[in-house]
Order: sequence, then structure tokens, then C-alpha cells
Amino acid sequence: MSHYPSTTTPIRTFGFREVCEVNGRTFTRRKGTQQWTEHTASSSSSNQSLLSPPLYLSLVHQRQGQGEPLHWSLFVSRENQPGYVFQVKGDAEYMSYLPSDGVVNIVQSGSFLNIYHLAAVTEEQQTVVSDVAAAEVPPRAKDRKSVMENCQGWTIRVITKLVGLGLVPTAKLEMARSMLEPV
Repeated sequence: MSHYPSTTTPIRTFGFREVCEVNGRTFTRRKGTQQWTEHTASSSSSNQSLLSPPLYLSLVHQRQGQGEPLHWSLFVSRENQPGYVFQVKGDAEYMSYLPSDGVVNIVQSGSFLNIYHLAAVTEEQQTVVSDVAAAEVPPRAKDRKSVMENCQGWTIRVITKLVGLGLVPTAKLEMARSMLEPV
């Protein structure tokens, strides 16, 4: 089985995974490795989900006005596809939770700077991300001098809760924390 597929077998790549079909059997391997593993799905719907690209939870950085810290948001999408944005916006004294109404292609935004994949998630886990983000209180302060947190801090709080739920590795939280800018 280590030689599956042959050099003529079409291989599809989804993120860090390669998938092929040989004689009606599905094989997968991690990109860059040689060993193929046969996927034995208990249902055709499981097999279909294997063949569709995974959803990724990502941290997105966008430029703001000169002298302003970067805007941070969370984004769930299939690789190179539009997806859903989870974010807080507004003045640092009174921010509001403003998720996208539908799918958006945030990487095509004029203010887009970087995207960092945090984890591959399922459709069910995407709902958990949405619920956790919606429940997280946006930053507030009585005046500009009292501001202690902005969208970056809020995003860190959401990621921290997702780590606690086992959706995001701790190393990704530490990566995000290392990028925090002063408020």
C-alpha cells in the first residue's frame, strides 16, 4: 500500500492533506510524506467530508489608520474561500460585537495584512466558535484614559476560551499573544 497511488492517479490537495481514489477506495496522506493510509468511512457522508476541503479558524490582521494598532478578527473559511468573520469594532471605549452577516472574502479587503491559521475545525466546531465569540463581552472603558483593551485583547480572550475547549492548540494562543500591540 505504500506505493499508492500510481504516478498517473489524480491527487487532490486540501491544506496539508492529499487525497486520492483508487478503484473506489479512498487514500489520504499528510502532504510531503510517502505513506498512504486507506480511509474506511462508515458512511458515504463521512467519505464526502473527507474529500471536501477542511474549514480553518484563522487570526486576521488588518491595517487601520496611521498610528493605530492593527485590527484583529477571527475568520472561519475553507482555504482560499470566503468565510465568516467574528470581531469587535468601534472606539476602544465602547466596542460592539459585529460578526459578518454572511460570507466575506476578508483577504481581498484593502486593509488586509496577514492571516494565521489557528486550527482546522468542523462545521459543528464553527458553531462553537460563533457561540464563544458572541458570548465574549466587547471591551469597554469610561473614557479614553481608562482603555485597557481593544479588539486584540478581545480576540485573545476568545482564543483562550477555544483553547480551553480543545479547539485551538496552546501554541497558537502563545503565538497570538506574542503579536499583541500596546493599547
